[in-house]
Amino acid sequence: MVWLKRGVAWAVLSAGLLTACGGGQTDQEASARQQAADAGVVARAASSTGGADAVPVSLGVANVRKAASGRVAVFRFYNTGTGAHFYTTSIEEREAVYRTAAHMSPEGEAFYAAGAAGAGLSPVHRFYNTQTGVHFYTISEAERANVEANLPQFTYEGIAYYASQTPAAGFTPLYRFLVVRQGVHFYTASEEESLRLQATMTATHRYEGVGYHVMASACASPPCGPTGPNRPRVFIALHGNNQLADNAALDAQWTYVRQNAHGIWGNNAKITDEQSANLIRKMTTRNLITEYPVPPGTSAWLPLLAFNNLQVLYPDMDQSLNPEAIAFYTSDTSRWNGRTVAQAEAIYTDPTAPASRRYGAVYTGWQPQNFDPTNPRYIYANANAVLAFRSSKGTFIECPLGACTSGKLGEAFRRAIRETHVRGRPFIWFASNAFSTSPGWLAAFQATYNAIAAEGLWRQEDAIAIVNYDGVYPKLPETLGGGVAADTSMGLAYWALQQRAAATP
Repeated sequence: MVWLKRGVAWAVLSAGLLTACGGGQTDQEASARQQAADAGVVARAASSTGGADAVPVSLGVANVRKAASGRVAVFRFYNTGTGAHFYTTSIEEREAVYRTAAHMSPEGEAFYAAGAAGAGLSPVHRFYNTQTGVHFYTISEAERANVEANLPQFTYEGIAYYASQTPAAGFTPLYRFLVVRQGVHFYTASEEESLRLQATMTATHRYEGVGYHVMASACASPPCGPTGPNRPRVFIALHGNNQLADNAALDAQWTYVRQNAHGIWGNNAKITDEQSANLIRKMTTRNLITEYPVPPGTSAWLPLLAFNNLQVLYPDMDQSLNPEAIAFYTSDTSRWNGRTVAQAEAIYTDPTAPASRRYGAVYTGWQPQNFDPTNPRYIYANANAVLAFRSSKGTFIECPLGACTSGKLGEAFRRAIRETHVRGRPFIWFASNAFSTSPGWLAAFQATYNAIAAEGLWRQEDAIAIVNYDGVYPKLPETLGGGVAADTSMGLAYWALQQRAAATP
């Protein structure tokens, strides 16, 4: 519907793509607009009522139908300056905002919609208000006709996508709120977020019920896509596996993992060079991702030798190892400075450097709370941390046991995955046991893995690094027999490898 107040249309954005109206455009947003235009996107500016933070918000008319194919992800940004939200379905547009507007914090894929007509679906129509910069979406044919007949300032831009006006299998409610101060609407498909707003923010967010129903996930149902779901690769950490490196009598208890693991995670704490080399020699894979901490202090933090010279000490590995990436880690966002990733790229991806000092890419590593907007170490509260994250070629997040299955950490974990994927980068789940010796790591690991898979968030280039801190959790056997994974660190690897194998056509 459209509410009219003193000649201004307050649009209930029926498709959930919220923009606010008014104001001027900053240099950052101007740059984003130009980049979007260069990518073939007609970007229009919209901002909060205060007019301080305009952002490019949409595709042009010609691109609307082009975008409507398959499932459409609706991507959400949070404006840290105004507290408003910005939504877009355009990959080009969201990339332009992501690259150039640091104050726009990406919050991932908010929900999904159908890109083509189908039984039980209705078209969602999009209008652009040329006077206010507001985009208006409606699923009502009567409302569409009324806007076209009576509101000439609204330019019709075609069908954005399709949704259901009634509950249906595979669909979820889209909850609608009026942001009272700004006169715009906020939409969420998260029941948890909706209930939290109703309980704590009634003064600013007036609940208006269910707008309509959007798709529940990125996948119609398992398997996702024609050839099965994407599944991550599996990496085995050096740390904690000293015993497996030293004792050849144990080799038969992890044969499948030794032969099928996709990579080695170079966390070389508390393991000697000789043990590391012995462990690597037992494994078929030669892909290596080296982890290195970012120490405190801002001067010359980057180590000259990020790995412990295995290829120098053991020449037989000089040609066999494939250093895929070096991953610098810290949960303290203040440790980053403006030079870190660029400096690392110059040193470790230099094609003229010796093989023992050359990596394919530089990754950054974090804790899930770094992606929680309520945490003091939120990544977007530190410009240097944002720079490091956005310029790195991959992201890893440590999340032990079942900590990231649900709740705040679960939301933050998923946000990190989505923000990494939107840049076309691989995501690595650093799955650690938090020094626990209690049974149940396998079940907790499976719960997290399956929750991410159910949302269609895994990509084939992603990875899981299984880290058994200090080797305190049982390491062997990998199975209990009959293909049943054991509740051990190698059992986790075996189970994850089976998921990957089942997804490979």
